[in-house]
Amino acid sequence: MVFSDARLAAVAAALARALLYRRSVNTWSAVGAAFNVQHQRFEHLQKNGLFGVSELSGPAGFQMAQHQALREAEFLVHEACTHPPGAVTVETFDQLSDRLCRVADLADFIKAAHPDAAFREVAERTCVKIGTVVEKLNTNVDLCQSLKNLLENEAVLATLDSDTRRVAELFMFDFEISGIHLDESKVRTILKTQNTSTF
Repeated sequence: MVFSDARLAAVAAALARALLYRRSVNTWSAVGAAFNVQHQRFEHLQKNGLFGVSELSGPAGFQMAQHQALREAEFLVHEACTHPPGAVTVETFDQLSDRLCRVADLADFIKAAHPDAAFREVAERTCVKIGTVVEKLNTNVDLCQSLKNLLENEAVLATLDSDTRRVAELFMFDFEISGIHLDESKVRTILKTQNTSTF
């Protein structure tokens, strides 16, 4: 294999940069590089945001991401509750879960790993807010009923592939472990207990 001089120079430059910026995380991944290079790239962070997400150029960006995710979640809950049962029901549940988890998972990582306390604090608040919303959704009777309508309709179930059926069953399991089948006072007690013991 023959490399051009330009290719060798590019590889040498990349290796030099990697060795120069290697601090405490023993990896060359983008995540490791983002946290190992401290102040040299602060301007880059302000311009491009964490992981290239412009909204996350500062701690306040988590509030924007959280607000956007909650607005989209509200829309998706409405969609799930108003559409007739079918594959679109499961897809909507999946989108709802994905939208909330994307923000919650990123915030969970940042609260544990970011060197800036301001980022960690706002990420913690984001985790709590999204977690509280997820708990409420897991006890939302209308949302559960839309999934139940799908799972109890043999004709609709016959149109779904096995993976889609399994995903629907797993979402129903989430409702059940959250006590959706209990009366409202018991559900409130469960939510109150979860909130005081978790946060």
